[in-house]
Amino acid sequence: MSYCINPLCGCRQNPDNVETCLACGTPLLINNRIRLIEPLRPLTDDPQSYFEVFEVEDFGTQLNPVHKRRVMKVLKWNSSKLRDLIEKESITLRRIRHQNIPKSNIDDFFSFAPNNSPLELRCLVMDKIEGQNLDEWSKSNERISQSLALQWLQQLVKILDVVHHTEFFHRDIKPSNIILRPDGQLVLIDFGAARRVTDTYLAKISGSGGTSTRVGNYEITSIVSPCYTPPEQMNGKAVPQSDFYTLGRTFVNLATGISLFDLPTDEKTGNLIWRDKAPQIDKPFADFLDELMATVPGQRPQSTEVILQRLENLPQQIKNYRLANSKIVKYSKLALRGLIIVGGIILSIPLLSNYLVTQGRKLEAANNSQGAQEAFDWAIKINPQLKPDVSEFYFEKGRGSTSNLDLAKKYYKLAIKYNNQNSKIYTNLAVVCQQLQQFECVIDNYGKAIELDPNNWQGHYGLGTFYDEQGKDDLAEKQYQLSIKTSSQAILPINNLSRLKIIKGDYNAAIALAQQGLQKAKEPELRAVLYKNLGWALFEQKEYSQAKKYLEKAKELDIHRTSTHCLLAQVQEALGDVDSAWISWEICLLTESREPEVFGWRSQVLERIRLKDPIRQREE
Repeated sequence: MSYCINPLCGCRQNPDNVETCLACGTPLLINNRIRLIEPLRPLTDDPQSYFEVFEVEDFGTQLNPVHKRRVMKVLKWNSSKLRDLIEKESITLRRIRHQNIPKSNIDDFFSFAPNNSPLELRCLVMDKIEGQNLDEWSKSNERISQSLALQWLQQLVKILDVVHHTEFFHRDIKPSNIILRPDGQLVLIDFGAARRVTDTYLAKISGSGGTSTRVGNYEITSIVSPCYTPPEQMNGKAVPQSDFYTLGRTFVNLATGISLFDLPTDEKTGNLIWRDKAPQIDKPFADFLDELMATVPGQRPQSTEVILQRLENLPQQIKNYRLANSKIVKYSKLALRGLIIVGGIILSIPLLSNYLVTQGRKLEAANNSQGAQEAFDWAIKINPQLKPDVSEFYFEKGRGSTSNLDLAKKYYKLAIKYNNQNSKIYTNLAVVCQQLQQFECVIDNYGKAIELDPNNWQGHYGLGTFYDEQGKDDLAEKQYQLSIKTSSQAILPINNLSRLKIIKGDYNAAIALAQQGLQKAKEPELRAVLYKNLGWALFEQKEYSQAKKYLEKAKELDIHRTSTHCLLAQVQEALGDVDSAWISWEICLLTESREPEVFGWRSQVLERIRLKDPIRQREE
């Protein structure tokens, strides 16, 4: 049986031995290559059903001469926004290369006009994934165990890590878009809703207005899957962290075995009430899933790297939680209280206080923070000289919790509780608050750090980076200068001040600072960024040959810095080396970066590509 691709055809099923549709005359071998074998979605005349999906027999192309069964998505309606959507999915699948994401090549996206039809169909072919999607799987299986949930979550986050590092995010993760292959591996599918993270997109979602991407009355960019879509996405303002929300809800569905529609929600917070339906999930993992599903994106983990680090630590946290709630530990707590009551009789004060500190450390390691603080507080009541030791313990705990910023903040605040005269603790707390974007906390703690130690160059430098991120260049410059003044060996503030001078157009000052930093810097990464600034300033002064020399040196020392490639591309263009420039532009566009100027350069070159400037024409 073969199917006709024409959605307006009156009878789309045809015998295998015919070449054109018996009802409408449309060729059954599309572009001399594709034969439609079976619809994977019901064929319908519903005007809201934009796409049809078929299993197809692909006889291959000159570029990819493999003959095999694949899947083809067909856009039925001639809407410019829908055409953009399927074209973006094609680009996404071509750019994201991962064994657990369907593959699609450049010749797998094409147009086809059925016979005697006003339609021009857009077709996207991709590899067929054998297996069962998790929505179907969950209907015939019991709720997943905690160990399987951890294993699957780690698999999916590793896939997302590649997606996000290619500067895309999925926007529609749910059980039906995850396929379990026979070998136990998960595959993420349906990238029709995926978006590229660009400065234009971020600028758009930061505005107060709505979107301008509607087709008729249907919102295209605000992709909504009921019960899975996060609040910001329903408002057309999805961000990469939106994927974490849908991931969390997917695992609540799998862990409870209950449709999200049937789970109650907290009337005050809107959070799902689900833990009593998944008793196999221990509290540390449940807390983590709730964190993924936080209502506000800023309260979710901020990157796939953070999630992967947290997942590595979760098994030990679960083990500690089970230990802390075991009968042995409960009896130990009773024994500890009894020991405190009679300690004055049985033990001397130093022995008792040291014992309490030791027990506090053990309770904290077992994830019993409340019990640990009770032990520490009693120890300090008995022997106040132990305050610095307890503070140092929490300070080290904070330094070891970089993968969980909220936990690090908690530990630093506890360190301050036991010693409020250590400027380093305030500095570290300010850094964590800066990463959490809690701005009042940032200014307050940097201020206290500098007040306690005016020569704290890290405090001045950190406050400078905060003002820098806020676009307050004059305040940032003042703090960088103070940081340099308080430490003659500090390289980071020299580099940042050099960058600010370039942005302000003071190129000679920027060059002098970069050269000053190079005299002191030993580490390759620091020298690379200073060479980059030197090349940037010389580029702005149109000293292209010199600029190229320093940028190539920066690239040699640190090939991963995106801004170096962006600048080198511009210098190569200025010198007429168009082929090398395009290679550098590709690296600039495809590698990860959080440097604000990189987004500006990307925006400029993408606009030029859209307008088909000479560089783009060379590639074509």
